[in-house]
Parts: sequence; C-alpha cells; structure tokens
Amino acid sequence: MTDFEEIQNLKARYCQAADSSTQDREAAIARLMALFTPDVTADYGFGEMDEARAICTLLTDKIGGGSEWMVHNLHSPCIAIEGDTASADWTVNVRMKRRGSGQVDFVFGRYHDEFRRTDGVWRISRVAFDRTE
Repeated sequence: MTDFEEIQNLKARYCQAADSSTQDREAAIARLMALFTPDVTADYGFGEMDEARAICTLLTDKIGGGSEWMVHNLHSPCIAIEGDTASADWTVNVRMKRRGSGQVDFVFGRYHDEFRRTDGVWRISRVAFDRTE
C-alpha cells in the first residue's frame, strides 16, 4: 500500500470512529486515540485543543453525542507527502439525525490535516475543520 493510500485509510478510520460515537462512546474514543500522535492538536472551530482525550471527548460528546446517527463523507483529497510528514485537505459533508427532534442536519466544510509517520505507522498529528456556512 502506498503512503497516499495509508493516509486516506487513516482518515477514513477517523471518520468511522467519529460516526460510531453515536452508538458506543467509549469504543469510539479508544479507536480515535489509536489514530492520533501523542502530541496531536485540533481546531474544530471551538478553539485550539492540544490534548488527545479532550479532542476525543469533543468529537464523541459535543459533535456525536446529540445524534442518533452520523455519517461523514470525504471527497477530493489533496495529500502532500514529504518523508515522514504529510498534509492533506479534504472536502467533507456530514449528515446526522438529531436525538429527540429527529431532524436531519447537514454540515459541509473542509478538513486541513497533518500526519506523521513514527515506527512505520502514519498517525494524525493535527486536525482542523472549517465549516462552510
């Protein structure tokens, strides 16, 4: 598998883990933690975060917690690889059904990510999300 494919699969696993948080929060957190570098940072539009567990809790509680289900769709990856580091931009749309109201919401935007390979394994070292209004 090429580095490009490994990074695409890594981001797909990130989305799958986030989506699964609507059904099993603790399993989703464990799956997400395995994808991040120890020094991961993130900004989802709520301010900069620099602690992996806090990032996972935001994803599972604030983003996924109010939904019956959630589905991320990634498109048009633009991945640049330089040795053991990489950056990527992705178009993303997320559909989610809200608990209680049953309303289906749509979120559109772009991810701007950074990755680092350590011990032969690619991990996410930074996630940034810009929502398109």
